[in-house]
Amino acid sequence: VVAFTTPHAHAQKLSSLSLSMLPSQSHLFDTVNQIPSLLTSDETIPEEAFQDQVSLSDIASDPVMQISFAAAAIAIIILFVLKSVVTKMDEAVEKVAVDFDRVMKLKYPKKWERFMVEDGDGARIDEGDRIQMIVEQMEKYREEDSAFMERVMQDIDRMQ
Repeated sequence: VVAFTTPHAHAQKLSSLSLSMLPSQSHLFDTVNQIPSLLTSDETIPEEAFQDQVSLSDIASDPVMQISFAAAAIAIIILFVLKSVVTKMDEAVEKVAVDFDRVMKLKYPKKWERFMVEDGDGARIDEGDRIQMIVEQMEKYREEDSAFMERVMQDIDRMQ
């Protein structure tokens, strides 16, 4: 019997504590009534409230927008300049690779033939892939035999 009455008594204590801690109903009702609401207020919405118009001159005269547009324009210009520089560099590398290929075919055909046999399988190689292979071989020669690369570069200069 004691075991059944103790939890019941404990529950009554908790319920009395929690109910006593809550604010009164009239206080809650007053708080809710103080929240402003367009649906329950007597105020009317002015006719011009949602009739604002934004023009391009308003946007253009805003300093933050001016700075944003200027920054975007500068970023676009910088990207175009960088693209141009990268394109010029690619063209220069391609020209050097073509000149290197020509000199190697004319002056060092045995050495160059060995490179072509090692890297090619007889199939037609795409021009971009061929340029990449030539550049890689140039780097390999530069690391392994720098004196040979100096001679090839001098031959390229003489051929131009």
